[in-house]
Amino acid sequence: MAARSRKFLRSCLLLGSALLAAGACDPNVVIGAKWRLAAAGTGSETGGAQALAGSGGVAGTSGTGAVAGDLAMSAAGGAGSLAGGAGGEAGVGTAGEPAVGPIFFDDQPNGSLALWDEPSADVDAGGFYADAGVPNPTFAAMPAHSGGGSVRVSIDTTNGDQIARLYRRITDDKDAYYSAWFYLNEDHVPGAWWSIFLFRAVQDRNKSIDLWSVDLVRTAENTLTVALFDHQYQNGTGRTINSQLQPAPVVPIRAWFRLQAHLVQAWGQPSQLTLWFDGEQFMSLDMATAVPDTQPLYWVVGNGGAKMTPPKSTLFLDDAQISTSFVPP
Repeated sequence: MAARSRKFLRSCLLLGSALLAAGACDPNVVIGAKWRLAAAGTGSETGGAQALAGSGGVAGTSGTGAVAGDLAMSAAGGAGSLAGGAGGEAGVGTAGEPAVGPIFFDDQPNGSLALWDEPSADVDAGGFYADAGVPNPTFAAMPAHSGGGSVRVSIDTTNGDQIARLYRRITDDKDAYYSAWFYLNEDHVPGAWWSIFLFRAVQDRNKSIDLWSVDLVRTAENTLTVALFDHQYQNGTGRTINSQLQPAPVVPIRAWFRLQAHLVQAWGQPSQLTLWFDGEQFMSLDMATAVPDTQPLYWVVGNGGAKMTPPKSTLFLDDAQISTSFVPP
């Protein structure tokens, strides 16, 4: 079986005789996982940015990331500005939860990931999954950004691509903010890709559409930073877009950092996507890919990579939320 998932069994029962090429019902299909051929011709999940950040998806040292056409930083705030968006800024409670009620929030109450799975009667509302032989995301008492614990997500890329992730379906939230805190347990050199935060759309039960993924890449100074992989650029050719904030953010090891996205989408219209790292805006696309007409969209967080050194990777995430306004760090 290609992967295991909460809601996976319920979804497979609904699919009935639907068969994948691998001969199993893969929960990646439920949340829109897309597979593509690697350069060598072997099957590989779409990963995103190259190991070294470079413009247009070409491996090289990290540069300015300027790409003509659809990239725009906030004119009022300039590079790195803290933009709250039309919804203003939401207050933050003592446990990290917004004072204004979020659309979704999980700090693993009672050591459980059950909130990702609610409502349980809706097999596609959310959940978590992992490749075969990989542990599902699970509760961990330490470290914790807030509350009593976090979510531990581990992969081992020794023998190829591996993923373990959590997801929520985006329903009527056409203008929303998506954020989570991350803690990397160790440093890595991603030989192919390393992705921790992404948006996907389901085209049907047997194929899906990757839209954007926030990847971790190496810089010329041999530190980790963030980059965006735009999967649908030029009809799916894809491109890596380096941080528009310069110098690029430095992703810490064994310290919490936050990724936040503001996605404005409407079927048939260009999307608007803005990204922040610890409250600093590092990316803005004003004419991003339009979401597929009538197709569900999913927000996905977790751990996925290929050809990583060292090959075993563990990260923790906490205080994942979907909100109607910007949430300051």
